[in-house]
Amino acid sequence: MNFETYEAKARIVKALANPLRLAICEYLLEVKDAKCVNHLAQHFEQNQSTISKHLSVLQKEGIVVMQKEGNYIRYTIDNRDAVLCFVDAVNTLLKNKIELHTRLLNSIGQ
Repeated sequence: MNFETYEAKARIVKALANPLRLAICEYLLEVKDAKCVNHLAQHFEQNQSTISKHLSVLQKEGIVVMQKEGNYIRYTIDNRDAVLCFVDAVNTLLKNKIELHTRLLNSIGQ
């Protein structure tokens, strides 16, 4: 695999590495239907321009897609299985890290 491929992969991971973008993705996975910027802005208590900028990054990397419905543009996860797999992997790594730290703290207290 050439280095450009790793750069492309890193851009996708970087897009998901932002806390708000990750939260948006997890929310869109949870609700399972497309949401407009206004809904997301209200849900995350952010202004529309902030949400739009984050959605633009996610869309550029192929993580979300927009669907035009009349005057509204709604966003949804493009490849639910892939994003769900990523989220599950991150959750597993975080859980393992917490368990390791808990074991270390418990060993200090003994």
